Amino acid sequence: MNHEQGDISLKGPKLQRGGISLYLLIAIFVLGVAGMVYSVSSAESQPDFALFTVSFLFLMGISQSGVVFTAMLRLVKSDWGKPWYRLAELSTLAFFPFAIAGFLLIISYASSDLFYWVHASPEDHLSPWLNLDFLVIRDLAALLVFYGVAAIYTRKSLRADKSGDHDEAEKQMYVMSPIVIIVYIVCNTFIAWDFAMMLIPHWHSSVFPIHYWFGNVYAATAAMIAIAVVMKRADGGAHFGPYQVKSLGMVVAGFTLLWLYFFWAQFFVIWFGNLAHEGDPLWRQMYGHYAPYFWTMMTGCFFLPLAAAIFAAVKRSVFGMCIVAIAINVGIWINKYLMVVPVVSPDNRPFDQWVDILMALGLLAGFLATLIVLARRVPNYSNWEMSRES
Repeated sequence: MNHEQGDISLKGPKLQRGGISLYLLIAIFVLGVAGMVYSVSSAESQPDFALFTVSFLFLMGISQSGVVFTAMLRLVKSDWGKPWYRLAELSTLAFFPFAIAGFLLIISYASSDLFYWVHASPEDHLSPWLNLDFLVIRDLAALLVFYGVAAIYTRKSLRADKSGDHDEAEKQMYVMSPIVIIVYIVCNTFIAWDFAMMLIPHWHSSVFPIHYWFGNVYAATAAMIAIAVVMKRADGGAHFGPYQVKSLGMVVAGFTLLWLYFFWAQFFVIWFGNLAHEGDPLWRQMYGHYAPYFWTMMTGCFFLPLAAAIFAAVKRSVFGMCIVAIAINVGIWINKYLMVVPVVSPDNRPFDQWVDILMALGLLAGFLATLIVLARRVPNYSNWEMSRES
C-alpha cells in the first residue's frame, strides 16, 4: 500500500458528531415542507417550482454521481480514492426518497409550466414520446432501476466488511462497476432529454445528454473534497492527506477540460450543420438578461479550475480545493438554472420568492440530514478495501 495513505484502521469510525447540525437540518427540511404545503394549498401564494426544479436536478445529479465516482475508481484499481468510497456511495442512496418524491411533485405541480407540449392541440401531431404518462413511466423506471443497482452495489461493499472472502467481493465489485456506470448514463440521458431538451420546441442535440451527465460527475468529483473536510473534523482526517487531495485535484483538472469540450461540442454540431433553430437554447443563455449567469458559470466551471490546476500547491491544499469545488458546484448549479428557467421566464431572478427558496433549502437540508443518519449507522470507510493493496 502506498506509504502516503497513512495507517488504515479496520474499525472505521462513524459520524457521531454534529447532533445540533442534524436537528437544524431537520428543522429546515420541515420548514421547507410546510412552506410547500402552504403555497400549493393557497390561492394567493403559488410557487413556480423553477428554483425547486433546478435544485432537484442539481442535487440528484451530483448525489447519483457518488456511486459512479467509486465505480470508476474501482475499475482503475485506485488506491488514493479508497477513503471516499463508502460516503460517496451513501450520498447516492441518501437522495433516493427525495428523487422519487421530488420528481412526482414537479410532475404534479409544474408540468404545465415546464412542458410546452402538455396542452398541445390534436392537430399538432406530436411524437408519442411527448406524452406526460410515458414521461412519468420511463423516468420513474429509470430512477428505480438506477437506485436499485446502486443499492445492490453498496450492499455488497458493506457486506464485504463483515465477510472474510474479500477476493470474491473485489471481483464482484469490479464486475458490477461498469453496470453501475451504464445504468447511470441511461438514467441521466432520460432526465436530460425530458427536463432540458423537451422544454424547448424542435431542439434535438445528440451531444447535450453527454454534457448533462458528465457535468454531474464533474461537480460530484469536486464535491468529494467536502467529505475530506468533514472526516478531518470527525476523526482527524488520517486517511485524507496531501496525496489523496492532490490525486483528486488532478482528476478534477482533467474533468475541467472534458467539461469544456462537451459543452462547446454542442456549438460545433450547430455550426457545421447550420442548425440555426437549435442554437436558440444556447444563444439565449449567452446574451441579454441571462448573460451574467452564463459567464459566472463559465468562470466557476472552467476559468477558475483551470487557473488552479496550473499550481500543484493548490491541488495539495484542502482549502484551495474547497474554493475550486465550491466554484465548480456553483457553476453546475447555474448550468441547470440556465437549462430550465429561461423557458419559464425571459427575465427571472433566482431568489425572488421566499417560498421557492425555502423549498429548495428544505430539499438540500433533507438530503444532508438523511446522509448524516446513514453515515451514523455504518462504518464510514470501506475497510476491507483500504486494508488491501491494488
